[in-house]
Amino acid sequence: MVDELRTEDVMETQEKEETMEEMMQQYDVMGDFHRGKVVEGTVVDSREDGWLVDVGYKCEGFLPRKEWTHRVLVEETPEPENGAKVRVQITNIGQGEDAQLGLSRWRCEFDERWNKLEEEAENNETITVKGIRKVKGGLIVSCCGIEGFIPISHLTQEGHGVNPGKLLDQEFPVKLIEKDRRKRRLVFSRRSLIEEELTGIRQAFYEQVHEGDVLEGDVSSITSFGVFVNLGAMEGLVHISELSWQRNAKAKEIVAKGDHVKVKVIGIDKENNRISLSIRQTLDDPWTTAAERWTPGKVTEGTVTNLTEFGAFVEIEPGVEGLIHIGDLSWTRIKHPKEVLKKGQKVEVSIIKTDTERKRISLGYKQLNDPWKDAAEKYQKDAEVPVKVVRIADFGAFVELEEGIEGLIHIFQLSSQRVENPKEVLSEGQEVTARVLEVNPVERRIRLSLRPANEEPVRRSPREESHDQPPMGGAPAKRGEDRPRRRRSEGGDRRRQESGNSQLPQEEMNFSIGDLLKQREMEDGE
Repeated sequence: MVDELRTEDVMETQEKEETMEEMMQQYDVMGDFHRGKVVEGTVVDSREDGWLVDVGYKCEGFLPRKEWTHRVLVEETPEPENGAKVRVQITNIGQGEDAQLGLSRWRCEFDERWNKLEEEAENNETITVKGIRKVKGGLIVSCCGIEGFIPISHLTQEGHGVNPGKLLDQEFPVKLIEKDRRKRRLVFSRRSLIEEELTGIRQAFYEQVHEGDVLEGDVSSITSFGVFVNLGAMEGLVHISELSWQRNAKAKEIVAKGDHVKVKVIGIDKENNRISLSIRQTLDDPWTTAAERWTPGKVTEGTVTNLTEFGAFVEIEPGVEGLIHIGDLSWTRIKHPKEVLKKGQKVEVSIIKTDTERKRISLGYKQLNDPWKDAAEKYQKDAEVPVKVVRIADFGAFVELEEGIEGLIHIFQLSSQRVENPKEVLSEGQEVTARVLEVNPVERRIRLSLRPANEEPVRRSPREESHDQPPMGGAPAKRGEDRPRRRRSEGGDRRRQESGNSQLPQEEMNFSIGDLLKQREMEDGE
């Protein structure tokens, strides 16, 4: 009995095993399905968080939306619809009653593209990429459908900047300098390729171009110290002093970025790969024909470029400057040109002299503002005018009627009484009212008086008075000329002075005691 029961149990167990085996064979639960396998399936249902895909397994696999694509992939693939065929990778195989396959699309895409990239990098020194967007610090590119990064320092040759935006949607070769599959990281460099290419281009440039050659190029950038010009093979610098014949010219006022310009090579530094250029030297020197344009007497407008102790420099045309000497700035005394003009001021000047050989032009400023021009009409004889004492000499006082016009009040015109020293009557800076005696615009002289018109002293001859007065408006008389000169009269005049009335006016008593003694000795000898 026992043996029969055991035989029945064994047969029952064998039937169960056969049934499970048959079921495994029927459904092929595991079959060739495993993690990492790439299979093709059909989308059978769409959900909010993903899709159900039939891949031939005992149940549908689930493809989450986040597994459809990845930011590291460069693509624009639309989401699938029901019935669409998709290639996916198995990421997980669930067990139990809720067994389900986990699927991913982007992982299989990434693996295929990465393998292609590695193969290309192994077979070629360079890889072609395409710029897709700018980021902080560089440029994102597409390589075999995977995003890579080029640091801005590796976009161009060392020491030169480049705008990453210029490489967008452009294909160009690069070198792979870093890759990390786990981190999905790719880093490329364009600089080394450019430097290798430029080495050959520069060598050819140096063989063909020499100092003194005139070339053409485009303005690539503008700085405070000059302008960079792209010559094709290389870039050269036009220093700000070589931009124009104009002094203190600003680069942005002469050229703009992108301008096509003609330049002259004035320096080549092969060791540092530097080319010095000049735009100015491709233009005509304005001094060559300056004498034809700027003749003496011509009046023009210019800009004050510099002030020095001896005068003011004025630019009358780009590259041509003239000097207004301090003596030609004002009719009055000034200690420095800044008292009259300031840097950058627009002024009207007249040409005095042009020297093209020495590149000098003498300019006049005060000549166009001569206060003596209408002096005879403004200051009529016997007119009373306010004046200011500017300096005092032994023979009288110099007074200012207006800026640039000075007159003299002789010592005999200071008072009705005898005056030994003008300082007894006037002091420098004092303002008084004087009467005009005579105006001579040609010699720039004005004689004035503080005495009333009805109290005029006996006047000497104009020839004698002219020796007592220095020119008006000019430099002060020298120390030895401050006093009236004593004149010797001829023999007949001396005798008349001795025998005449002793009550002569003060201005006629000009001879000295020595003259009187000498005269008497001569008379005794006769």
